[in-house]
Amino acid sequence: MNGPAPPKTGSPLWIWPFELTEQIGEGGMGVVYRARYVVNNRQVAVKMLPADVNDKTALARFEREMAVLKEMRHPNIVRCFGGVCEDKRRFYAMELVEGGSLEDVLEKRGRLSWEQVVEYALQMCAALDCSHKRGVIHRDVKPGNFLIAANGTLKLSDFGLASVAASRRITHAGKTAGTFLYMAPEQIRGGEVTPQTDLYALGCVLFELLTGRPPFVADTPAGTLHLHCKQPAPRVSEFALDVPAALDQLVLQLMEKDPAKRPESAAAVARTLRGVTQTVTVVSSPRKPGVAQTVGNRPVTVAERPAAESETTPAIPAVPEIPRWMAAAFAGVTFAAVWLALALVHQRSVTAEWEQYWISALQDPDPTVRVAAARGLGEIGGASEAGMEALAESISSEDPALRLAGVTALGNAGAAAKPYRPRLIARLKQEPEEAVRTAANLAIQRIDEAEEPAGGGSYLVGILVILVLAAGGFAWYRRRRAGPSGREKKPGPPIVTRTQ
Repeated sequence: MNGPAPPKTGSPLWIWPFELTEQIGEGGMGVVYRARYVVNNRQVAVKMLPADVNDKTALARFEREMAVLKEMRHPNIVRCFGGVCEDKRRFYAMELVEGGSLEDVLEKRGRLSWEQVVEYALQMCAALDCSHKRGVIHRDVKPGNFLIAANGTLKLSDFGLASVAASRRITHAGKTAGTFLYMAPEQIRGGEVTPQTDLYALGCVLFELLTGRPPFVADTPAGTLHLHCKQPAPRVSEFALDVPAALDQLVLQLMEKDPAKRPESAAAVARTLRGVTQTVTVVSSPRKPGVAQTVGNRPVTVAERPAAESETTPAIPAVPEIPRWMAAAFAGVTFAAVWLALALVHQRSVTAEWEQYWISALQDPDPTVRVAAARGLGEIGGASEAGMEALAESISSEDPALRLAGVTALGNAGAAAKPYRPRLIARLKQEPEEAVRTAANLAIQRIDEAEEPAGGGSYLVGILVILVLAAGGFAWYRRRRAGPSGREKKPGPPIVTRTQ
């Protein structure tokens, strides 16, 4: 018997200590069953490896990765409970996630909004960063391997099987065709597999989520592999005009043929994703006299201002000579203080705009957008009372995913959330979901440990003090140079050199 046949209704199959109750999935790397763990009656998923996998290196790698994955606990990674890899009994048990996959979402919706893709991509990066730091390369990143939990959280699955898939011949009849669409060039050529290999596949996945189609598709698997190796990656903006330029550029960088030109890590990709906006900044260059400028499609030449035929300069009273270093220092201090003040004002303005955006997004009918809005409000740290109040209201939502995001965001807000600590305690006592209670406990702890941040007003006062001290020092030096009489010392007559 090469492997268990799908159990029929009323006739469960046993692979101790699991009772396989029904088949819930099938793919190139095995069959997935809903199962009952008889020790505690917990519902899990059990995946059977294909019976034709007998490569010793692949199976040894599978066992090693299973040992690592059993200890890997992350909210964006499907929990693995261990596996068996002996004789022809090759299977592993994992957390049961019944919300479908990103592949199912693509089939229903065609493509996703760029805002939702950014939210999903941050979760993908979190999962990949966790596994890469533990030395585990997934090797099979694709939409079908990102499962969606009941609360909307993405969970990356099939880690152990990725090592088996990598060892199989890529021409194996029909069993790994889906992987062709996301394979990195070095993986196709049999080269070294690194975290950048997963990042290439991540770029292909993001491209498909944003455009509704994979970046490389040919009539045959061999043709698709050739495109991955030879053809430059297309831009997302060719198919989706609403995608921000920064996101378009990031996806293109992820699909670089040379692994060294891709981002250095999944964490670096996440940092770039957090800065993605749809804001366009227009910078106008200064116009110089006599240089042709363009306004629309019309060239315009800026004429020089004619100098006056005769100009008289009024006499300037003699002033004490100021050393160049002191003048430069005063100018530098003044510039730095003004720059800091403007930067602080600009930061406040940008933060306020984002806060208003997230507050309105909390009312969006899409639950994924509401969860992203709650997380966004938590990241900006409670810019105003209105933002914090909106977060506090979200923890009373009927949606458990939004409650989870809300309590987590309040914890991220730190000291700004201290007035809302009683609501978190009340939520903790009333909450039926274990995940939300755990997050509420952690949020209360983080709020209690947070220090009060320095207010923006104190920064402005500090800048004002710097300016006053600099101006006072400058004035004191001028009086000192003027002498006891208080009158300015006039310099002697200038030396005039005449040239013939």
